[in-house]
Amino acid sequence: MHLAWRSYLLVIITAVIAVAGIWSSEPALPRLWHLSGALLLLGLAVEGLAVRRLLPRTRIDTATPAFLGRRQPGAVVFENSSQRMLTLEYAPATPAGFEAPVEPRRLRLPPRSVRQDPLSLLPVRLGPQLWPHLPARLRGPLSLAWWDVSLAPQAHAAVAPDTLRGSARVSGFAAGSRARPSAGAGQELYQLRGYAAGDPLTRIDWKATARTGELVSREYSEDQHLDILIAIDAGRLSRVRAGALDRLGLYCNAAARLAEIVTHNDDRIGLMVYAERVLVSCPPARGLGAVMRLRAALARLLAQGAESDPIAAAISMRKLLRQRALIILLSALDDATIAAALVRAVRLLAPPHLVLVAGIHSGEIETLARGAAQCWEDPWIALAAAEHEARAARQRSLLQRLGAPVAAAPAERLEATLLQRYEALRRSRRI
Repeated sequence: MHLAWRSYLLVIITAVIAVAGIWSSEPALPRLWHLSGALLLLGLAVEGLAVRRLLPRTRIDTATPAFLGRRQPGAVVFENSSQRMLTLEYAPATPAGFEAPVEPRRLRLPPRSVRQDPLSLLPVRLGPQLWPHLPARLRGPLSLAWWDVSLAPQAHAAVAPDTLRGSARVSGFAAGSRARPSAGAGQELYQLRGYAAGDPLTRIDWKATARTGELVSREYSEDQHLDILIAIDAGRLSRVRAGALDRLGLYCNAAARLAEIVTHNDDRIGLMVYAERVLVSCPPARGLGAVMRLRAALARLLAQGAESDPIAAAISMRKLLRQRALIILLSALDDATIAAALVRAVRLLAPPHLVLVAGIHSGEIETLARGAAQCWEDPWIALAAAEHEARAARQRSLLQRLGAPVAAAPAERLEATLLQRYEALRRSRRI
């Protein structure tokens, strides 16, 4: 409870009457302050009893499931069922999976009304989220005090990995198959072009030739059905913040979106998540069913506090994959504690598989290494940052010498870099 200005005014009046009674010769005046004090205490008692009946019902209005890293509108809805105007102050508390402005808000709720207080919510952690009680205080009906209350919205939300936006959408089929105009097994029509000397007669498109009056040949591209396994490091360093999300959140969003692209290309997609042990293992499969299974597995992920063991994960990957595959390994490339283990894991996997190692390149450390000194500590900080950058560069160079492509990009560019590397590897037929 916090006294309002009206109560402080009554306290001052009571004190003035008491002092006046002490110095006055009137026999009734010394006891007069008892009346004002009793009125204040009685008013507070009445308010304390009334406030519990005046609490507004509260709920959270927002879209569910929420998509990780995608800001969305929300609102705290208050329903005042009493006949009084209510004045309320509250702090917009959120679950661990959401971030919102934390500044306290004050609202006036008209009698018999429903009012929405809009919020901007940023989902930052996967999984189901239970909305906590909102700390609040309600001004009493006599405006004598602010009474501490707890509002229970009883709201549930779920945060899922983000999806492709804009015009890029999943276009796979439930079984993962697509109809193709093909000239034979494993080929699809790429384009029609003018006849060139040496083209087989079976490649001539006679209908197009009849329409144009010139010889036209069909050009085919070999169809690929690739196996792709996304391996995510959910160990201690996946908790490190990288922009609006932590590294695990960025890995999960990139994996979910890449799965949609892979489905569009009719490739098979699988998932493995590991820390000190393997947490999730999904063999590669084709179609929208594989995408939904992958998204369901990602939606339950939490960063672990233990050190990662990429060697144990590599052994599990070799048992899981039955043919040559592209393994996209999302891990920390700048961690000295797992650098040797990461190299050994790549050696276990390649050959027969092609391993693409990807991670976050922190621009903050590069800025520290190249920034101008402002105080006596800055040169030492720059030296430490430069050593960190050099160690990470050596790690990337060693992985590349082992035949593993490396994609180190800032947080906002990681997903685009992965998609470009995947398309380039697919076009070059390295898998």
